Amino acid sequence: MKTPTARAAVAVAERRRPSQQRSRLRYEMLLDAADALLADKETTEVGLYDIAAAAKVPPASVYHLFPTKEAAFVALAERYLVGLSNHITRPLGVGELRRWRDLITAELHRAIEYYNNNRVMSKLFFGANVIPDVRILDVKNVETVSASVYDRMNELFEMPYLHDSDTKFAALIGIYDGIWMTSYARHGLITPEFARETELAGLAYCETFLPAVIPLRAPKGRSPIPSGPGPHPNPSPIDSAPRRTGRSAQRKGI
Repeated sequence: MKTPTARAAVAVAERRRPSQQRSRLRYEMLLDAADALLADKETTEVGLYDIAAAAKVPPASVYHLFPTKEAAFVALAERYLVGLSNHITRPLGVGELRRWRDLITAELHRAIEYYNNNRVMSKLFFGANVIPDVRILDVKNVETVSASVYDRMNELFEMPYLHDSDTKFAALIGIYDGIWMTSYARHGLITPEFARETELAGLAYCETFLPAVIPLRAPKGRSPIPSGPGPHPNPSPIDSAPRRTGRSAQRKGI
């Protein structure tokens, strides 16, 4: 019996990654067509012939790159995950970060912003008809993301040793996803009210394993910024980190 990660690898391998520029352009065009169709339809209502018609290409061109519609949806979901990662991990501006809570909150709200601005992504991951291969891809992505959070935080803060940090940050992502799925099921998006609940739950959980104060690393040529109580910039999202001790240090993340 295949593990979820092994099954995800099979699902990803099922589609053909083009190497030539012309094929890559067609690959992206087909994903754009699938994305446009899913804006108004469920995954159960869209087939490969629909994608071919929307992209104005022969069905054979679609089959060459995506043997099944599920392979096309997994490729689209994967493209969204790359975009989400890039959006979340953008550097924070000078003065935006003084406490570890600022980083957690900032990344959280960036993620919410990305999901709400990309409704097809929300449908693929939170909708009523999430296909199994997309769910497996999500599990694999959580493994990658959770393995990177400590290192990103450690780049900005003098992080203490955390035993099994991957598991702790995977649980944090699970808290987020559970609340967002509920919000999406009720409202079709992540509402401000549910965003606030996500922030409260996420910070409360992090406080069970992170100390109240973690010193902020000083940028090169600058003195450290005090990380204790007092005025601080917009208390919102999650980002960055240096090297971590423990087994997770050898794992790769988003």
